[in-house]
Parts: sequence; structure tokens; C-alpha cells
Amino acid sequence: MATTAAPTRYTLNHDGTLEKWYLDYDDGDTIYLRKTPRPKWNCCRKEFPAADVYETYRAARKAQKGTAQ
Repeated sequence: MATTAAPTRYTLNHDGTLEKWYLDYDDGDTIYLRKTPRPKWNCCRKEFPAADVYETYRAARKAQKGTAQ
């Protein structure tokens, strides 16, 4: 049985660094992300506002450069 990893998402930390996450659930307003590609009982699931989550690394870097100025 082949399983695929969840899609990746990126967030900006308060210190300006990017953090890679895996999509767990998208509610529309709130997005639930986890640190592991496949669900585990200890996968560190967190919720983020949809505005703080970026679908691609490139979009996250663009936002990072826009907020740094």
C-alpha cells in the first residue's frame, strides 16, 4: 500500500525565519499544520490563521522580503 506525504506549507516565524510544515486540515479561515509528513500520535499539530500560511516556498520568501523592509 503506497501512501503519499501531505502537501507542504510554510510559515514565517517572529524572528524572520521560514518554517516548513505539512498540511493536516484546511478549514478556510484556520489551517492545521503538522511537523511530520505522515500523521503520528505525536506530530506536533498546530493551528494558524490562513493569512499566515503560504503554499509555496517562493511565496513565503516574497512575503518575508516584503515585511523585512
